[in-house]
Amino acid sequence: MLSLFTGLISKLQGQMSSEVPRVFEAVFKCTLDMITKNFEDYPDHRLGLFNLLRAMNQHCFAALLQQQSNFTLIIESIKWAFKHTERNVAETGLGTLLELLTNVQKCDVGMINAFYQSYYLGLLQDVFSVLTDSLHKPGFKLHAMLLAHLFNAVESNTITTPLWPQDGTVQASTNGEYLRNLLLQMFTSSFPNLTQPQLTQVIQRMFEHCKDHAAFKQHLRDFLVQLKEFGDSSDLYADEQKAQDDDKAKNLRARQEAIPGLLNPHARNDDCMMGD
Repeated sequence: MLSLFTGLISKLQGQMSSEVPRVFEAVFKCTLDMITKNFEDYPDHRLGLFNLLRAMNQHCFAALLQQQSNFTLIIESIKWAFKHTERNVAETGLGTLLELLTNVQKCDVGMINAFYQSYYLGLLQDVFSVLTDSLHKPGFKLHAMLLAHLFNAVESNTITTPLWPQDGTVQASTNGEYLRNLLLQMFTSSFPNLTQPQLTQVIQRMFEHCKDHAAFKQHLRDFLVQLKEFGDSSDLYADEQKAQDDDKAKNLRARQEAIPGLLNPHARNDDCMMGD
């Protein structure tokens, strides 16, 4: 049923918007009850549920906003997904969150402010949690994209309402100031091997580089290496390694094509890349 509804939504797209609340009630909540007891049971149901959620977000986003309680459950479900150590599930959760944040950016200012007031701090803390967990190294690319998006939402003043509590317990004049102080407190307690000046500089550069994805990603790598708790960091360079491998394959193909008769003109490209 999860796969069926995912297929229907992917095919019919906006035409399914009116049915999304019924689908949500019929299969979403009961499946969530099955899988939230641990991270292992019902692996097919897990991936099926999160694929359904991703399809809803991609094609029927407006329908997800109809009930606040359901939307909060969706956000918590996405968090649950990207905390999985199963790579497929975690990547689906991270990708869904990135697409959801992109959809939110297209909404009016009131909706953007309401969303970030409710969910910004929790999302920021949970993404940092998986970023600094060595079990989630394969998700580094998406972690960097999400954090850059969240930092940029503050740095570019996309969020025009205060993110800090308005009960007088917190003194801040801007969201940027508040987040710098909050992150410094969070990092100081989590990473005692780094000094406050080091952490202050790390946080400042996150804000400075958030509009330059390559620089932001490199800065996050440097931060993780500084922690000295991350072990083998090769997964943090997976994108760059893949790009290098693709370039080598293209160069090899070009050299082979330059020699008449070396390649079988009827062979597929990937077959030509293989040895004898």
